[in-house]
Amino acid sequence: MFNLSRSTALCAFLACGGLLLPSHAQAFDLNGAWATSADQCGKVFVKKGDQINFAQYSEEFGGGFVAAGSEIKTKAARCAVKSRKETGDTIDLHAACASEIMASSIHLRIKILDDNSLSRVFQDPDLEGMEMSFYRCSM
Repeated sequence: MFNLSRSTALCAFLACGGLLLPSHAQAFDLNGAWATSADQCGKVFVKKGDQINFAQYSEEFGGGFVAAGSEIKTKAARCAVKSRKETGDTIDLHAACASEIMASSIHLRIKILDDNSLSRVFQDPDLEGMEMSFYRCSM
């Protein structure tokens, strides 16, 4: 009898304890095509099959980026995300990027505005207070 009530108490404690632990929030889904203007998505991106690419003159319409898994690409560079930390409405990314002329390590800070819009927050002291907004394109 003693063992039964002890195991019952342990099960009850574990069940109640699970309810008190903070639940893990789901990470923001960054995957997809993002343009600087929601109404320009069709001029910034083209979709061939299940691949999203940049239109020929995409930079004339504000540009954007495509995120897929741990890769982020712009028209000029490809970045491999090395780490990601999400705190509240902010995502900090460290990435190794390469373009045709150079390779670099960058830190990106992204502020989530809603499910379909975000803002890149520039951290360079020369660009203090500058942000660039992006809008999810439905492709």
